[in-house]
Amino acid sequence: MDWKAFIQVMKIDERAARAKYRTAARGARSQAVKNIFNKLAYEEEVHISVLEDFEKDLKKVLAGEKEH
Repeated sequence: MDWKAFIQVMKIDERAARAKYRTAARGARSQAVKNIFNKLAYEEEVHISVLEDFEKDLKKVLAGEKEH
């Protein structure tokens, strides 16, 4: 698997985890439990953002390697 594909798979995994946490938050009866799952969902959003930034950097690096 190449790096681009790997990053794509990781973003899919993070989005799936975020969806699960959001579902859990909606189903929770306790506001405290909702808050925990919402925080976990937010953390997955951060991970997605980090992966997207990494993907941009990776594209630049790979483009530079092709030039040499």
